Amino acid sequence: MNNQIKILVLGIILLSACDSKKSESTEQPAATAAQEIKLTVEQKQNAGINLGEIIQHEMGEDIKCAGLVDVPPVSIASVSLPIAGYVKSTFELLPGKKVSKGQALATINSLDYIQMQQEYLQALSALGLSNLEKSRQQVLSDEEVGSKKKFQQAEADQVNLQTQVNSLRLKLEVIGCDLKALAKGNMSAVLVVKSPIDGYIEEQYLAIGKYVTPADILVKIVGTLDKHVEIKVFEKDLPRLKLGQTILVESEGLTAKAKIFLIGQQVNLETRTTSVHGHFEKLSDEKLFTVGQFINAKVTVGSKLVSAVPQSALARVGRAGFIYIESPTGMMKQIPVEILSSTKEFVGIKPLVKLPEGKLVISGASALEAIFAKD
Repeated sequence: MNNQIKILVLGIILLSACDSKKSESTEQPAATAAQEIKLTVEQKQNAGINLGEIIQHEMGEDIKCAGLVDVPPVSIASVSLPIAGYVKSTFELLPGKKVSKGQALATINSLDYIQMQQEYLQALSALGLSNLEKSRQQVLSDEEVGSKKKFQQAEADQVNLQTQVNSLRLKLEVIGCDLKALAKGNMSAVLVVKSPIDGYIEEQYLAIGKYVTPADILVKIVGTLDKHVEIKVFEKDLPRLKLGQTILVESEGLTAKAKIFLIGQQVNLETRTTSVHGHFEKLSDEKLFTVGQFINAKVTVGSKLVSAVPQSALARVGRAGFIYIESPTGMMKQIPVEILSSTKEFVGIKPLVKLPEGKLVISGASALEAIFAKD
């Protein structure tokens, strides 16, 4: 009984291992012995098979990496208010909504704002009186009928009040107060929160009646100015990077080119990578990508001679594929290969098994892949 249980468990383990290997094989061709079949003349004609040779071709040498689309700090804004208050109203600030520089985002009622305006007007009025008193003491001092001490005190009072007025004016300017209207006595309890840049709403933390302080972020905005790619390159590849090299960018069916304009000077101790930044070559391409979007990238760092075949000679399977060799006896053999590089005409390959004798199928590889898959 125990032996039967052991045999059953062993069988389950073996089946699981087979399923796992089968799943892995769908992602990349395994480096196993070449499969082969015999085709009829009619099958060859229908597949459009032509024969040729694997050649040595000079192709670009690439560094493969990943990254994302980013913007510089000047295009990121966290909007807050340097004074406490209560949210009076907000506008439609859904994530992704476009906003313009200077556009109103919310209004805030603030008792502190009222107090600052009051202090400013009082200081402005006191400064006017102080200026008159200083002028009067100046005349008395010049005619030697007044005390020099009183003139000096009037002068000091005038300087102190001028400093106070200047300080309050700067604070009110930072908040966004209309000083011309305030000088006419037009006070307000409401502050308008405005967007400091052109961009899109990323997050907002507003609610009518909410009490906000200078430490609170009210809205986060991501600008569209100078979008670029930021890729992570392993330290072993850094010596081959140079400013101006081309980055081929791909994400969700989108493709674009960028040029390296900045190479980081410090390696991350955990990932052993360095950030490399590239500007999009075309503004039209830049507009297609979203800030934060994940990308795959290849940096062309040089060229070298590699074994290459025409594009029509490769049956792609994921990131690898198959080529086909017809042996002297007419057997068609399927050879798994790794793709090293690619152009419009040729594909640089590395065979994963020893190449047999015979001729390379230079057209009709996709049809052959279907035939092999059926068999």
